[in-house]
Amino acid sequence: MAPPEKNRRQRDFRRHPAATYRPPAYFRNLKTTLWSVIAFAVAAILYVAFWFVIAFGLRNGAVEWAETRRQEGYTVNYSGLLLDGFPFLMRLTLSDPGLGYPASDVPWAWQSEGLTVEMRPWNPWRLTIMPTGALTLGLTIGGEPVTYVGLADEIAIGLGLAGGWPKSGELTVSGLNLSLADENGDSGESIAVKTMRLQALHDTADDADHRTVTFDLHLQAEGLETPAGVFLPLGNRVDNLVLDASVLGAIPAGWLPESLAAWRDRGGTVEVPRMEFIYGPLIARAEGTLALDGDMQPIGAFTAKFQGFFEIVDALRKQGLIRSVDAITAKVVLGALARRPKDGGPASLNLAITLQNRKVFAGPVSLLDLPAIDWNELFPAE
Repeated sequence: MAPPEKNRRQRDFRRHPAATYRPPAYFRNLKTTLWSVIAFAVAAILYVAFWFVIAFGLRNGAVEWAETRRQEGYTVNYSGLLLDGFPFLMRLTLSDPGLGYPASDVPWAWQSEGLTVEMRPWNPWRLTIMPTGALTLGLTIGGEPVTYVGLADEIAIGLGLAGGWPKSGELTVSGLNLSLADENGDSGESIAVKTMRLQALHDTADDADHRTVTFDLHLQAEGLETPAGVFLPLGNRVDNLVLDASVLGAIPAGWLPESLAAWRDRGGTVEVPRMEFIYGPLIARAEGTLALDGDMQPIGAFTAKFQGFFEIVDALRKQGLIRSVDAITAKVVLGALARRPKDGGPASLNLAITLQNRKVFAGPVSLLDLPAIDWNELFPAE
C-alpha cells in the first residue's frame, strides 16, 4: 500500500494545469485539415500518375492495333492523334481515320473526318468508339466498286473487353444517310438507317456444351435502305426489323468451315425466339431453330404469322425465284388456310416454315430452292 504522502502528490499532479492541458480547438482543427490536405495531395498525385499510365496504355494499344491490322493486309490510316479528357475521361481523337481491306474478294473501305475513343479511368475494360463528321464508304457490289458519302446523327460502338478481346458489344446508329453520287450529281441511290441498335454478348466458357448459350444477339432497327445492287424482292427498304438470336454450343477457334463442322457435330444450334419485320406489304412474326445438316447447309423449323404473304409469292414469281405453277399452288393451298378479319383487312396466315435439303417449305407447299453455301469458297484456307 502506497504511503499517504505519495498518494497526495499523485493527486496534486493530476490536478496540475500541465497535466490536464489540451490544445485549443482551432489548433486541433488545423492539424486535421493539414493531414487531410496531405492525404488529398498524395491521392491526387497517385490519380494523375494512374490516369497517365492508363491513358498512354490506351494510346499505345491503338497504335499496336493499327500496326497488327496492317500486317494482316488491312489499310489503317490517320493523320493525327490527340490524347485528352483529364481528369474524368480518357479520350483518344484521330483525325482523318480510315480502315479498309483491299485484299478481300469484295474490297471495302471506310473513312471519316474524325474518330474518338473514350474510356473512363475507373472502367478501362469499357470502350466507346464514335466516328464524327463526313463519312465515306467504299463497297464492291456486283463486282463493281461504288462509293457512298454522307453523314449520320450518331454512330457509337461500345465494347466490353475481357482479356483484351470483346466480350460484349453494342452498335447504335441514328440518322445515317449515305448517297451514291454519279457524274451528274446525286443518283438518288442511298444507304440509310433511321435508327438501329445492335447488342451482342459472347461467352467463352471452355466447358460449354450444346445447351450452353455462347453468343446472344439483339437487333432492333427502323427505316433501313440498302443499295440498289443488293437484290431484295420487295424493294430496298425495310421499315422495321427486330431479331433475337442465341448460339447454343461453343464454336471452336480456327478455320471457320472446320469450326462450324465441329460445332454442328457437337449438337450446336441457333435459337431464334423472336423475329419480326415489316417489309413492303409483308408483316411477319416468327420463332424457331436453325442448324447445319451433314452437307453444311442450313436446316430449320419456324412457326410464323404472316400478313401480305400472297403479295410476296407474286413478287418471287415475277423475279423468277419460284415457278408460276408453284406460285399458283401456294396461293390455292395456303389461301384455304388464310384467316380474313371481319372488318375486311388483310388476310393472315399461321404457318410452319421449314428449311430442309435446300428447300423452303411454307406449310405443306415447297416454296423455293436455296443456293448451296460453299463454305470453302467463302472462307478459303490460308
